[in-house]
Amino acid sequence: MNDHNLLVAKIVVIVVLLVVTLIFCFLPYVLNRWFKWTQRAKSNAREFLAVLCLLNFGGGVLIATTFIHILPAVVSVVAALQKCEMLANTPFALPEMLMCTGFFLMYAIEELMYFIVGRRQKRKQKAMQEALQVAMEQVAEPEEKVELELGEQVEPEQPNWLRGLGIIVALSLHELFGGMAIGLEETVDTVWFMCAAIAVHKLVLAFCIGMEIMMAHTRWLIAVIYLIVFSIVTPIGVGIGIAITENTSANHPSIPAGILQGIACGTLLYVVYFEIVAKNHAGWRIFLCSLGGFLLMFGLQIGVVEAAGKSAYVCPSNKS
Repeated sequence: MNDHNLLVAKIVVIVVLLVVTLIFCFLPYVLNRWFKWTQRAKSNAREFLAVLCLLNFGGGVLIATTFIHILPAVVSVVAALQKCEMLANTPFALPEMLMCTGFFLMYAIEELMYFIVGRRQKRKQKAMQEALQVAMEQVAEPEEKVELELGEQVEPEQPNWLRGLGIIVALSLHELFGGMAIGLEETVDTVWFMCAAIAVHKLVLAFCIGMEIMMAHTRWLIAVIYLIVFSIVTPIGVGIGIAITENTSANHPSIPAGILQGIACGTLLYVVYFEIVAKNHAGWRIFLCSLGGFLLMFGLQIGVVEAAGKSAYVCPSNKS
């Protein structure tokens, strides 16, 4: 019965996150009818103070979720696996090492993405400069050469579809692991706890992404594809987590669950410090928003029965 209730809770989370994320992604397009954001000078959606406060509130939520909920859960799973001799004892702190692996995995993927995009942009710019050089050689009048040289100083803007692609690729893997963190939970209470933690961050982020893509004047069809992709990655992650936990008995520690939960912990940590806190030093109001998010999830954690810290894992019968 408990397993059935847990599965139902995870399925409900998949539907709720998908629908609500889609609503928040397309909400900027609805609000734009009244506020006319696209008629203003182009700017980053995350520069608005209200959005900045909400993002940092979500950052505080994720800090609490990472260090107070997910990391202790990973420590508990790894300890149970080592006790049951399903994992060898290591001379280093394995849970923290898994978290660092997730952190550097996200770091490497984001740097790889920027390397590929930057290389493509340099090739385009080099081709334009070569074409401009050929045009200058064919021009006889010095006045026209001066005009061409002035035109050469203007660097081409990054295509709006490429800007949106960069945003989606950078955040989708993180959201996938965030969904897996929900799917790997083993009680109904902690499923809803993790759902609240991920949703507080993701819904604000969905609004920001929708606004950034809208203000970049991305074509409507491409924008719809980007926003749908961003909306479905977390439910997909929940589904992956369900598939992993369904292959394991309820009270038996799972090696894939422990490893993936540790990596998910590191990805959340990366997004908090590189995507939110480190980029937005905007004063005491932003600090208080982050602290408020942290204290909210800390209070919710105390209210969750499973936060007592006792491990309920038992070793499989074929293990001592």
